Amino acid sequence: MRDAYGHDLAYVHDAGFGDLARSAATVLLRALTESGRDRGLVVDLCCGSGLLARELSSAGYEVLGIDISGALLALAKERAPDGRFREESILSAEIPACVAVAATGECFNYLFDESNTRETLHSLLCRIHTALEPGGVLIFDAAEPGRVPGSGPHQSHAQGQDWAVLASAEEDGAHETLTREITTFRKVGDLYQRSEETHRLRLIPTHDLLDQLQGLGFEVQTFHRYDNLQLPPGLGGFLARKTP
Repeated sequence: MRDAYGHDLAYVHDAGFGDLARSAATVLLRALTESGRDRGLVVDLCCGSGLLARELSSAGYEVLGIDISGALLALAKERAPDGRFREESILSAEIPACVAVAATGECFNYLFDESNTRETLHSLLCRIHTALEPGGVLIFDAAEPGRVPGSGPHQSHAQGQDWAVLASAEEDGAHETLTREITTFRKVGDLYQRSEETHRLRLIPTHDLLDQLQGLGFEVQTFHRYDNLQLPPGLGGFLARKTP
């Protein structure tokens, strides 16, 4: 098991990159309302710092958050105190009966748990389908080949009042993987603390996910934006309903 989102990167991710989770929560709440489900348990896979969990909890839903990062879970427990949280790999996690499952932020792509293969992901999708009530909703996004624009490494950076992050991303087309080298600078006292992490992702073609979801009995729609947030190239959104 690889280290995932230590204290510094967890802080930076929460402070500067929460728009996707908040926007996904808006879409999920709308989908639940359309399904006539204003109560029930929502399972938030790769729940991160609890941004989506807070929105669902505030709307009256029970929330179970699962994440592999203890640092992110510490933030989530503060942000959504009424939720329940477990630190474990989503690939082996038990999924209880629920009205919805969320898996946002390239959740199904990460290789922090190196057992992430097509077969283990399919097993997880099967468990999600079994756990969902008829008409229940699965919302997620996934990175596919072409997630990194152009050829060669792609450099990016961002900064906030007390943090900065530099990232280099490169795809391996032959193996359909993506590697991100991430350096964070976080202000601690009068000085900046530097941390480094390497994240690897397994890129999944959209048609493969559609085949798996439809084969399980989901009705699926794809999209390229969460509410008003446009998803970047190579990141596709999915809303899957368990057919009654």
